Amino acid sequence: MANYFDYRVITSSLIQAVRTATGYPCIEANGTGEQPAYPFATFTITSPKITIQRDDENAPFELTVSLTWHDESSLSVLNLAKKCESYFKSTAGRSVFVAKGVVIVDIMGFDRRDNFISIEYERMAGFDVSMRVLDPFLDEVDPITQIRTNGGI
Repeated sequence: MANYFDYRVITSSLIQAVRTATGYPCIEANGTGEQPAYPFATFTITSPKITIQRDDENAPFELTVSLTWHDESSLSVLNLAKKCESYFKSTAGRSVFVAKGVVIVDIMGFDRRDNFISIEYERMAGFDVSMRVLDPFLDEVDPITQIRTNGGI
């Protein structure tokens, strides 16, 4: 097991949940790979670590992921975003994340995110998801098992 939180836990859960909910792909926003055919979703980890208690060993923390749908139709992106939002709120959707130790805390900011490209618009809609995870960090130091004072134990 890693001694740090691996963000691939979040991204693989998100990709799986989007595919299950809609049948369409979800890719990292602003990535270098090839763009899939419309419609598709993109994700961005907008706030990678929000400390919610003392930042110590095995401390939980929150993060925010932005999910955005892309297509040529504004109704299509609104429907797909709403379908995903509903799935993420459902027991089945949350279980995809819980199975990997991720808790969905809140879903917020559902809105249109259209982008003007040259002479036309790429229609976009999405929302943000606040998630809580446990940082598996453990400080690997040898414990103090004996203390000697003035030559004694």
